[in-house]
Amino acid sequence: MALLLLGITATAALGQVISPKAHPYGHSYAEWSAKWWQWSLEQSTSHLEEIGKPKDIGDGPADKVRFLLGAYLTGGAAIETNQLTIPAGTPLFFQVLAVWDDNSGCPNFTTFTADELAAQAAGLWTGVTLTSCIIDGKEVPGLDDPATTDYLVQAPPFGYTTAETDNVLAGLFGDTCIDGGTRIYPAVADGVYIMLSPLKPGKHTIHTVGKVGPLLSPYVDLDLTYEITVTRDCDHDHDHDGDHD
Repeated sequence: MALLLLGITATAALGQVISPKAHPYGHSYAEWSAKWWQWSLEQSTSHLEEIGKPKDIGDGPADKVRFLLGAYLTGGAAIETNQLTIPAGTPLFFQVLAVWDDNSGCPNFTTFTADELAAQAAGLWTGVTLTSCIIDGKEVPGLDDPATTDYLVQAPPFGYTTAETDNVLAGLFGDTCIDGGTRIYPAVADGVYIMLSPLKPGKHTIHTVGKVGPLLSPYVDLDLTYEITVTRDCDHDHDHDGDHD
């Protein structure tokens, strides 16, 4: 199964974007991307979280990092605007655009190795023709060429377990033969991601556009906006940050 998920990217002041060559909060961009996918693919469609925390991260600075979801798409066009509230002191990790691949599928699973899946994901990425992001009226530099941007990373092989009820593979991608609680390994992903250090209190707007296929008639065309309010309450419970509309 080779499925596409389009996400969002963000920065507020451009200087707050952490370099993809760094190891923000103790992990590389590639490692963070694997954790992002585990969180995303283990969700239940009955309670999709727009913002959430990585699992099994332990104590320390990394525990404050939060993931933003985005929109699941395998084709077509979508325009979405979402609002959420987060406390000050919250680093954010986002997808701009990414593809993932694993052996799950209906009626039968495939048996590709992690290396074979990685090659397939890389092949899927060649269809991406545009990744862009504008934050508070300023364009994030370095995203012009999806094939060569420094923010393009490949996640190490990872595993995930589908939600016990209303798992995303069955509910969003039509793999109704996959039961809740199914363990899937290996999975891989190629994508463009951004790690953002904590935003200043106030309101911020994140606008991304992602396209797959010809720019004038793309197979996937997503226009996504997040309107984020950052509060001054640093002691806000991060497990419940996300007043969504």
